[in-house]
Amino acid sequence: MGLIFDANSDQQRRAFAERAVLRYWLRQPSIAARYGDKGRQRCVEDMLYTLVYLEAAVSTGSMELFRDYVTWLRSIFICFEIDVDDLTGTLETLQEIFIERGDFIQAEYLDDSLRLLDGMEDVPASRLTEDNPFGTMAEDYLSRLLAQDQPGATDLIFNAADAGIPISNLYMNVLQPSLREVGRLWQMNRVTIPQEHYFTAATKTIMSQLYPYLMRGPSGGQRLIATCIDGELHEIGIRMVCDVFTMNGWDAVYLGASIPVKEIVSLVELERPDVLALSVTIAPNLPKASALIGAIRSNPHCDGTKIMVGGYPFNCCPDLWRRIGADAFARDATSALTWANLRFPQTA
Repeated sequence: MGLIFDANSDQQRRAFAERAVLRYWLRQPSIAARYGDKGRQRCVEDMLYTLVYLEAAVSTGSMELFRDYVTWLRSIFICFEIDVDDLTGTLETLQEIFIERGDFIQAEYLDDSLRLLDGMEDVPASRLTEDNPFGTMAEDYLSRLLAQDQPGATDLIFNAADAGIPISNLYMNVLQPSLREVGRLWQMNRVTIPQEHYFTAATKTIMSQLYPYLMRGPSGGQRLIATCIDGELHEIGIRMVCDVFTMNGWDAVYLGASIPVKEIVSLVELERPDVLALSVTIAPNLPKASALIGAIRSNPHCDGTKIMVGGYPFNCCPDLWRRIGADAFARDATSALTWANLRFPQTA
């Protein structure tokens, strides 16, 4: 269930997206004048994203996952001053085509989002919440990097580390919420893609420079492999997980971003870790995560490894981790460590 097209068939998907956009545009004679040829191609690209998100949601049985995507998309329309009626019309046209094809599950998912569309939030709330004990520092860090002051942001973090603030606190309460906030600012059309990428790259550099502060605790004999699924490039969160585990006595190895399923399975079979921590930030990568988990479950040499997942889709859908066959879900690095220590107590 969930595959609208043949697996890996980008050509089929693009043809479908072209058909849906063309049908809607033919019904709205004024739309060509408003958006032009470049706008039409952009509509096709947006439709492709909508289709892959819909496939991911249906394949995992997560109607709320597609609903969250539509909420995000509606906010983009509003913040970039694009007519939300065009979003509604496009989704209705897509639903109509699915009904004609007999794809009633996909049509049901679209119907759910369309019914709730008017009540969805216009602008997402700030990720720098009032209950953050390091909120002022997080705001300062955000401001410095948005001003392209990487030396100043670096000094801010290193001064805090030198003052004895644990690295895990800096990760969870300064770096992580700041990254989420800059993503929100892009969604609101208040920062550019280059600014967002600069912010991410600078944060990665600062994290790398912090490694001398990652004092490893006494070894407890536990082993962790942390990685991103194939196609997943958002790696900072899982790097934080690996660092926090290392500081707490785990033998933790971070493989990197976008690691092929086969390679992950081979390494788990060879290394036999206690925990495989898997990061998925983009919902269309969920089928790959599910395939990886299935491959590990079917390999008798991987029997002892527990699989813990994390990332934005799991934060949105609390039971999603069960649907793809994982053993646990962690919202952040500290909760991941808590679960792992309970499941695998220190042996030394």
